[in-house]
Amino acid sequence: MFDIHTDPLLRVILCFYGFMIIVGPIALRANFRYRAKIEAKPVPKDALPDAVQNFMEPRIPGLQALGFELVSYVNLGSIAGGTQAFMALLSNRSTSEWADVSVVYTKIKFAGYTEFITRCSEDVQVDTNTNSTAGVLSADPTRHVFRFPQVTDPWTLLRLHRMLVAEKTRGMRPVIPPAGQEVAELKRRLERYGPRQQERGYLYLASDGETYRLTWKGAIFAAWRSVWPIPLFRSWRMKQLGASRLRSLGVASQT
Repeated sequence: MFDIHTDPLLRVILCFYGFMIIVGPIALRANFRYRAKIEAKPVPKDALPDAVQNFMEPRIPGLQALGFELVSYVNLGSIAGGTQAFMALLSNRSTSEWADVSVVYTKIKFAGYTEFITRCSEDVQVDTNTNSTAGVLSADPTRHVFRFPQVTDPWTLLRLHRMLVAEKTRGMRPVIPPAGQEVAELKRRLERYGPRQQERGYLYLASDGETYRLTWKGAIFAAWRSVWPIPLFRSWRMKQLGASRLRSLGVASQT
């Protein structure tokens, strides 16, 4: 039986979690920044870092085979402090659907995923992607986000997306901007994140008007969700929910 007074390992573990629970939110609140204005700059493929090109190139032809045309490669800059983000943005004008291959990386982590988006209004949007990382702040009730990291085939992902769009939008017509305005619309959509989180009390606009910072509520929520083993449990739970959704839609055998 463990005894906190005599077991040194238990004392170390308890001290570690005590430190993370108390200091984690303080450190995160002091350092977190999210840009109020997103730098969405179209760039040629050759301007992308090699690792980003290597991730995007094999995935884009599969999306093009489904009727999506490449709009632009986009450098999104440092949306959150310490990160770099890039996107290959595609659209299907005949169905008013978006697709993208997105990459976000830091000095120690590289993450990328494929995504389909259908937007019907400011209050109704469905995102279906292969992102294996769950968000740590509040879910936006105007966005129905479904993550299926176990799906590798773009046609299966698109089929899932269209089923979920039919379920969530109930016949609403999707909208897409005129040709040439796609990157501007992407920028506008991304810039909704900060104000939506502010409405829920997780972020606030800093006095410089250029960045959002965490409230204490947001810092505690984000930090505690990031303490091991919570991320592992959340990832496992997300995959279980995704697998259940796949079975309910009858496409589990196609992943």
